[in-house]
Amino acid sequence: MAFYSAEQLYAAARDLRQRANKTNDQLLREARETAKDMFDVFLSHSSRDKDLVLGAKKVIEDAGYTVYVDWIDDAQVNVVADRALADRLRRRMGQCSSLFYLHTPNAALSKWCPWELGYFDGLRSPEAAVFVFPVLSTGQRYKGQEYLDLYDTVDLPNWRPPRRSPRSRRPGAIDERLFDGAPGMLWRPGGRIF
Repeated sequence: MAFYSAEQLYAAARDLRQRANKTNDQLLREARETAKDMFDVFLSHSSRDKDLVLGAKKVIEDAGYTVYVDWIDDAQVNVVADRALADRLRRRMGQCSSLFYLHTPNAALSKWCPWELGYFDGLRSPEAAVFVFPVLSTGQRYKGQEYLDLYDTVDLPNWRPPRRSPRSRRPGAIDERLFDGAPGMLWRPGGRIF
């Protein structure tokens, strides 16, 4: 299985900018203008790795897949960790068939990356939809945190997004069936659970 080095992803980001002869801001603006409702991949990442994220997005898209990145596809995303941001990320994860966890030293320090990983794990079948995308320095061997061993690393040349059932296409379908609108209460046939 081939992993990507940080140098390869930086080179992919540089190549993207050079081929388009555009600045990062111009590329991001164009990406936002072609907004989508469904994506193959939700790219979980640290906000400190923007160039690596841009390179990973290009590599994945060059393989033929659509990729959601919050600060690219939702320019208005609030960077403050609050309920609105969590709700937006939940909705967007519901629009993606898989999650790639871009594993870097910065992701290991992130508070949001493990949250996204855990949420997506519960949202979809983890063995079919959650993958670690390690980014390594030249000559480095992959070793993630203990909890990352629960997931396969993505083998991008051979990877295919999982098929989604019509029920799973609607974000929040499970929540709509369980919650009756009262805070803290679940609805089940035969009564409420507190």
